[in-house]
Amino acid sequence: MMIPEIINEVEKKLYPDGSYIKQYVVHAPEWDIWLDGNGHKTVPHSTSTKINHFVISESTRMGYLETLVFPCDDQGVCTKMREIMGGRDYTADQVLCSFALMMMEAGYDTV
Repeated sequence: MMIPEIINEVEKKLYPDGSYIKQYVVHAPEWDIWLDGNGHKTVPHSTSTKINHFVISESTRMGYLETLVFPCDDQGVCTKMREIMGGRDYTADQVLCSFALMMMEAGYDTV
């Protein structure tokens, strides 16, 4: 299993109350994740789309640390805001380091 390649840092914003948002676009084609037209995980077929890029978004804006992962294009644009995985008390760095393990725990075959 490989650690995803960070393509760019999409956003990093610190708010006056001390909360923040930071987002990365990562390239991880080896996990072979396919989505149907509604953004749901599916098997490869003629109408599904292979996802190679993801936005990893870490935020404390809700009063707690939460990191979510969304499918996106290579520029970091999410067309469907359907969360692929993530959760509370994870940093973006932890997700980057253990992305494959977390994807397996979420039910995806990362091998």
